[in-house]
Amino acid sequence: MKVILVSELSDRLAAAKNKLGISTRKMSELAQANGYRLSNYSATVYTNGSHPATADPATLEALAFVLRLPSNEVRRLAGIAPDLGEFEPDESANLLTRSQRSAVNEIIRQLAEANTRAGDGSEHGATSMNQKRKDLVVDEENGAGDNVYSLVPPPPASDTAAYRAPNRGKKQKDKQDEDAEGSQDPEDQE
Repeated sequence: MKVILVSELSDRLAAAKNKLGISTRKMSELAQANGYRLSNYSATVYTNGSHPATADPATLEALAFVLRLPSNEVRRLAGIAPDLGEFEPDESANLLTRSQRSAVNEIIRQLAEANTRAGDGSEHGATSMNQKRKDLVVDEENGAGDNVYSLVPPPPASDTAAYRAPNRGKKQKDKQDEDAEGSQDPEDQE
């Protein structure tokens, strides 16, 4: 049985590479000649499916250029949010203090980092490349082999430990209610 790691990204890149009839060495030379950063190693691992789980946006831009693919398609397949171009804050940003600007920049940095790791977060957006990667199991003798799974429904809630466990919060609340009622009796106030 042979296991092959593939991803939608590497499938798309390999198809474009084959369509152009270009070698990975030629890909890196062409990218570098046009001001992009792309090594022969990166071109190889991205087109053969052994690329890293977190893609480098600069490498993706180079691959898109060399393979004549839309940049945002490559970013989507890699689980990175589309490039929306240069961000220009509202004019009122000029009224912010240095510390407010620093806070806003930190928020922007955090949001951008999250988008880079998880796509744009929309329902139809990309997810991380780890989720797109799949193991393709090829078993020439047994057909489907390990790709067949049986589904087992979960047990009913009444059979779980959480269902049978005592509710300490409810007991505490009931005790607090009793104490509160007792302290409001007129006999206690005399």
